[in-house]
Amino acid sequence: MAEPNMIYKITALEILSKAAEPLSNAQITDFFLDGQYTDYFNVQQVLNDLETASLIQSETLHNNTRYRLTEEGSQTLTLFYDKITDAISQDIDTYLKCHAIEFSRDNALTANYDKAVGGGYLVHCRVKEGQRDILNLTLHAASQEQAETMCNNWKVRYEDVYMGIIDTLVQ
Repeated sequence: MAEPNMIYKITALEILSKAAEPLSNAQITDFFLDGQYTDYFNVQQVLNDLETASLIQSETLHNNTRYRLTEEGSQTLTLFYDKITDAISQDIDTYLKCHAIEFSRDNALTANYDKAVGGGYLVHCRVKEGQRDILNLTLHAASQEQAETMCNNWKVRYEDVYMGIIDTLVQ
């Protein structure tokens, strides 16, 4: 039997392989914690090790890190797939199925900001449906605090913003 850390790494690769879109650190961690496979710190070490080895790639947007499988990660998974038990594979399938709508919603809404030339910050707000942008909006914020507030509010107020724009444009 393979050592536990190896199983955790292969499991992380497998969940990213089966996911329809990139998964956040929290989503991957929840799988391991909900299934009582290991603790938070081991999951973070596994993700760090996989990224260092270029088996997964991360993207951080406004304090939210999402991971995707790299080609090297996919090849590695192929080599070691037999180390995952059927029970773990079924747990992954169940977890992804139960959380599919939540994951799609979380990945459909993004907001981040960066410094603007000439001062202030540019806040980039986006709504996607599948791979298509439904709304892609960039706004200027005077301060970093204002930019952070706009990013935080985007997740809960995007429908109001979208409908306000639509209503204004169709009148």
